Amino acid sequence: MQRHTMMTPKFLKVAVATAGAALSLVSILANPTKAEEYKFTVQNNTDTAISQVLVSEDGKTWGYFSLESNIAPKSEGEMVWGEHTNHEACNQWIKVGFEDGSMSEAEKFDFCANPSLVID
Repeated sequence: MQRHTMMTPKFLKVAVATAGAALSLVSILANPTKAEEYKFTVQNNTDTAISQVLVSEDGKTWGYFSLESNIAPKSEGEMVWGEHTNHEACNQWIKVGFEDGSMSEAEKFDFCANPSLVID
């Protein structure tokens, strides 16, 4: 004896919705769109160009932002976080290196609360 099960309209809607969600997820994973970029600006209020921007979550291991060119005195530049940092904390240590070889002191900065860093 063969057993047949009938799908009720309610069950069918749930099954279709679940299948649609699964297909959407597969589509997203197969064709990832560009993730949202996290940006901040660095305003250089000093008389010396900034040649390096360094950040650290723990104050010991430092990562560098790639600068297309130095951030000139009395101007600003835009920095974009790498995707690998998307799950890091908003509070980071930051310091900048200047064209003359000097380096600022490291300071804690909350990039989520204030996406604009001013270097005086």
